[in-house]
Amino acid sequence: MTRINSGIGRILTVAVAAVALALSMSSPASAGAQAANRVCAKVYVQGSGWTAEQCANAGQSVSVGAAGGGRAIEAVEMAVAGSSLCARGYRQGSGWGAEKCAASGTRITLGSAGTGLRLEAVTFGVQTGTICGNSYVQSVGWNPVWYCGVNGETNAIGTTGQNKRMEAVSFMICRSVENC
Repeated sequence: MTRINSGIGRILTVAVAAVALALSMSSPASAGAQAANRVCAKVYVQGSGWTAEQCANAGQSVSVGAAGGGRAIEAVEMAVAGSSLCARGYRQGSGWGAEKCAASGTRITLGSAGTGLRLEAVTFGVQTGTICGNSYVQSVGWNPVWYCGVNGETNAIGTTGQNKRMEAVSFMICRSVENC
């Protein structure tokens, strides 16, 4: 009887160890070791509401909003798969909000939907990999360059202190800054 129980105990110990290893490989902590590979975003456009969420895999860009439409973005909701994301928004009359960070696949909302206050700039970065962004700004248009955050560093799109609205934003996960 002792042999059978100890044999079952060893099998259970091995099974528990295998489950623990599988769980650790799918946990957010180990997911951070992988590079970002997908980005999703949607925006709240003043007077129109939320746009449909758009997603893109690495090497492709996702654009949301209405470039040239004359309406301000009030809020941005975004998520990145494959890495954690940190971002913050610069809101009309309030300045920079607190930085928000989320694990892979978890959405972050910046700004305040339905308040009539424009979101003028956004900072963003991923723990591992490269995320780049661009914005369409009132009376400026699309910026001629993409701004990138690499391996935990952040970068920003939009303007601050100029009282200009962002009308559209684009984000892209890149394999490297050179490939953005």
